[in-house]
Amino acid sequence: MPFVIRLFRLHGKPTAPMPHAKTAALADAAIKAAGGNINSLLGEYLQSFDVEAHDGRGEANFTADIAKAMRFEDHTAAIEAYRTQSKTRPLRRDGKPNRPLTGFNVAFEKVPD
Repeated sequence: MPFVIRLFRLHGKPTAPMPHAKTAALADAAIKAAGGNINSLLGEYLQSFDVEAHDGRGEANFTADIAKAMRFEDHTAAIEAYRTQSKTRPLRRDGKPNRPLTGFNVAFEKVPD
């Protein structure tokens, strides 16, 4: 079953990076704050991305139409795409891997065939 990548917003906050160690706890808290309605926290789908655009800073385009969303073969492929590291600029200024898509909070969703 294919997967798509969808923006995930913390309730009442703009989409922004959050530390990976705290992601699950923050997501659970956000869902509770939204009255258990995860759909109110889900935004647009990833339509395309180029990790090498803008001198390795990356560029992503999003769509509200799931039919236009990028499809990934499985959950693992979606995670690997999300964690793609730039070859043009492999490291950020702080010395950590430059993975432009990880600047977004996302959810990985199954898409019925």
